[in-house]
Amino acid sequence: MRPRSLLIIVFFLGACDAVQPENSPILVVEAFVMPGEPLPEIILRQTTPLRSPYHLLDQSTAASGAQVDLRMKDELISYSMQDLGRYMPLDPVIAVPGASLGLTVQWENQSIMAESQVPPPISLDSISISVSDAPVQGLLLDSVFIDPFLVDSLGLQALGAGAREGLVYLVEATLYWTDSSSQDSNEWWMRTQLLPNLGEDRRLSDYFLSPEVVQLESEIPSANSGQRSWSGAYAVPVGTRGDQVPGHELRVSIIRCTQAYADFISGRSNPSETEPPSNIVGGVGIFAGLALDTLTIEIQ
Repeated sequence: MRPRSLLIIVFFLGACDAVQPENSPILVVEAFVMPGEPLPEIILRQTTPLRSPYHLLDQSTAASGAQVDLRMKDELISYSMQDLGRYMPLDPVIAVPGASLGLTVQWENQSIMAESQVPPPISLDSISISVSDAPVQGLLLDSVFIDPFLVDSLGLQALGAGAREGLVYLVEATLYWTDSSSQDSNEWWMRTQLLPNLGEDRRLSDYFLSPEVVQLESEIPSANSGQRSWSGAYAVPVGTRGDQVPGHELRVSIIRCTQAYADFISGRSNPSETEPPSNIVGGVGIFAGLALDTLTIEIQ
């Protein structure tokens, strides 16, 4: 199960300003607290006018000079700005699993607050990989593989123009972990994810069947030992039936999180949402406790 690779979580929160008045910057918060880890960096941005060019974090986008305090249980931890918009705790403190969290920020004439909780830690117990013995024939439509069983039920005309026949290997990964949150009265959510690297000429979103799910952990099937499992699949295209499955890397991850984080992630992938749901009162963004484990596997 080693070596593991760190899962880097990147959120493009700059789009949150799309519905804000041009002369009223809003505070944008980004922070994730992980069990057993030092309290994290807190990033504070300000929204910018819609017509202004967006920069990740500079003088125009950073929220500088804020007063930032984080409460964990009954302990109050003060933060100070170390760089533009980046705040760190004055003293190193380890996040305690199960601890309640509270964040308050004073910036210019704005006050924001948010609450969350540190989830129990999580670890992948094992992973099973299954690759189809031979390429499967189906339809490729806008870089999406359509299972031949669905073709029969949908009808070719329902697929519209642009569909073409193609051959793919189907790869299924099943992730197993122990649910150590059973003693916690809270309902935790799980984000399970497959991220295959199919090469620079293909987008990461190509050829997915079920690469990611966000659901309540209590609703995921459990064995008698308290171990839970989830299966996802994706398709790897090939040119002919004689081709072997192309070698590639697959990164798998499991994230135990609060409902606020689950709503935020689901909202980011929903095109009908102008901006992701936020648990920041008085601002936008996300402040959440989460636990994760990730592993990169070579598929040959």
